[in-house]
Amino acid sequence: MDNVALEGDKVRLRDWQPSDFAPLRDLLDPARPWHETNGPYFGRPTADEAGSRALKLTSRTVTPDPRTSLAVTDLGDGRLIGQVSWYWESEETDWRRLGLVIYDELYWGGGFGTEALRLWTSYLFARTDALRLDFATFSGNPGMIAVGRSLGFVEEGRFRQARRWSGGVHDAVVYGVLREEWQRANRSAE
Repeated sequence: MDNVALEGDKVRLRDWQPSDFAPLRDLLDPARPWHETNGPYFGRPTADEAGSRALKLTSRTVTPDPRTSLAVTDLGDGRLIGQVSWYWESEETDWRRLGLVIYDELYWGGGFGTEALRLWTSYLFARTDALRLDFATFSGNPGMIAVGRSLGFVEEGRFRQARRWSGGVHDAVVYGVLREEWQRANRSAE
């Protein structure tokens, strides 16, 4: 199977490589600030867990179609900065849920995550017959909410005061986009 590489103006989404192990392990370090907004209530990994996760991603021998995860790299210098992924919310009903993490805080707020999610959403709609794609986050992650809104994802669910975390109370939210909405919005953007 051919390697996957999707390019925008700022990022390249590509298959994981063994050489990604060391930078990914460093980016997954429990002390990195991305852990504060990306499901922090699930707990931070230990250093050993971060290393195991990095090894699992970078030493894959099976490459499913569509990919379940791709590395997000800076198009300019090839530096690993994040990850996109998807998983089954319900395989029986063909419900896929997206994931995006820009691990490197130097890339926050610069449009890298928005472009990565745009490329990933287009790829998944092109490679599957999914009727919809969505992502879940919480109100304590304003960056992810802004990315979704800027791409035309619609707030479809809000579970008020669902998460007590870090001295506050946060809503759980789900943003989704239908295939026809995505196609219409991206046709008009061309």
